[in-house]
Amino acid sequence: MTGAACSRISVSMPKMPQPGAKPLVTPLAAQRLRPVFVDRWSDKVRIRTLRPADVTTEIAAWLTDPAVMEGLNAPQNAMGLDAFRTYVASFDNLKRNLMTILNLSDGQPLGLAVMEVDLRHRLGSLHLIVGDPENRGKNVAFEASAVLIRHFFRERKLEKVTFQPLARNKAAIAVCERSGLRLEGTLRAHRIDGRTGERLDQMLYALTLEEYDERVRALEGAGLVRPFSGPGLPA
Repeated sequence: MTGAACSRISVSMPKMPQPGAKPLVTPLAAQRLRPVFVDRWSDKVRIRTLRPADVTTEIAAWLTDPAVMEGLNAPQNAMGLDAFRTYVASFDNLKRNLMTILNLSDGQPLGLAVMEVDLRHRLGSLHLIVGDPENRGKNVAFEASAVLIRHFFRERKLEKVTFQPLARNKAAIAVCERSGLRLEGTLRAHRIDGRTGERLDQMLYALTLEEYDERVRALEGAGLVRPFSGPGLPA
């Protein structure tokens, strides 16, 4: 999850809109559904729903990194600040959730998190990107995934979460295994490298609710459960 370039956990990402494109609108009201705005933290990182007005020039600057653009399913030239805000506005924050990863101590933005949710089957797929190269290799993705998995299992009532790192992303695979995820298979020649055209294998890791509960009980028994807090939660 914290490889040399970016943390690719899932690649089923929505396409970036072209500059000047109108925001996509999901008719949640017609389904009697409302967006969920996330604001949760541990003792290390804070995960907060990213809104267009919250996009800073620093976050937009991450898009000049070809690896980050590829991680966002957009291996083309970097887009500008306004176009990225349009992309942010396209998320309904229910079925498609876009969040920012912040350093809890100083609020410094560290990366982005995307969670896609299948409401019918109670499934989620997680994708993390660490922005600045200097923050890669510092457990940012692991810390963020711990907060997100707990939120989506406990608060969004998901029953399975999947992670799909490329087979070459050894750092992401290590975090999956460290988090107790089960390898369900290898998708051979499943993706095309946006820069080289090479076909790449993709790994499929997953965690079920039952497996998560078992892992939490083990951590509780060892006194290793991480703090989890945010607005609306009991003290």
